[in-house]
Amino acid sequence: MVCINNINEKDDSENVNYNVKGYPVYIRKSCLSRYPNYSCISHWHEDLEFIIVLSGSMRYNVNGEIIDIMEGNGIFVNSRRFHYGYSENATECEFVCILLHPSLFCVNEYFENLYINPIIGNEQKNYLRLEQQIAWQQQIIFLLKEIYENNKQHFDILTIQQQIFTLWKILYSYFPIQKNNLKSNRQLTVVKDMVTFIQSHYKEKISLNMIADSGKVCKSSCSALFQKYLSQTPITYLTKYRLNKSLDLLFSTDMQVTEISYEVGFSNASYYAETFKKYYHCTPKEYVKIHKN
Repeated sequence: MVCINNINEKDDSENVNYNVKGYPVYIRKSCLSRYPNYSCISHWHEDLEFIIVLSGSMRYNVNGEIIDIMEGNGIFVNSRRFHYGYSENATECEFVCILLHPSLFCVNEYFENLYINPIIGNEQKNYLRLEQQIAWQQQIIFLLKEIYENNKQHFDILTIQQQIFTLWKILYSYFPIQKNNLKSNRQLTVVKDMVTFIQSHYKEKISLNMIADSGKVCKSSCSALFQKYLSQTPITYLTKYRLNKSLDLLFSTDMQVTEISYEVGFSNASYYAETFKKYYHCTPKEYVKIHKN
């Protein structure tokens, strides 16, 4: 569950703040309490995502399908799928998130077509559970923890690259391979168009009509698609996205709360503060004080 950043102008996916500029690997430990109502914002990116739950548990939504992840287990989310983790009961969950861009594995075109595309091009397999009691999945969990520990001590790219290829060899050996790719899901394309519209225009006044128009669907279809794939309404998604963007400004600028509220698209400061408290259970200033480290 990577933090929302800017939109990739090339394909409308989300840019990722990698640990080292120029080497597309993202490794972070986090907890659900850092997200509004213990729920990350649904997003998608080209990167392959691995989550390992260190303590507690969480539910994970991948393209509208809900997966429970218990302590010690994890999940692999395939490239370009909508996904987010959350806790319905607002209970804490500590986890490691590792994102790997497919280019890390692409030695040459032959290798890419033989060993990479059969997995990331599999439209029927959006995710894979990683469970400790299954030997080969336990190996992947162990490798992911090793990658995290290596990053904690010293970001040794050669060691990480070696571990990544070992991980991919195991995954490739057991992942269901799809010989002939199916056509992409038209509904998901529409949802991506509407999400991209929100992320590109969140500073402006946005209505349900405008979101629906961006996907070339009616309002009821717009709401139904958001509910199906993101488990929330379009306006709830917009609100959460605005709040998330406001966090960037709270921590990285000296802007006043009033300025931030207008900058991220809220109609006034009091409504922003009220909404912030509803989702984070504290004021913006209190949140910064709690999480400033």
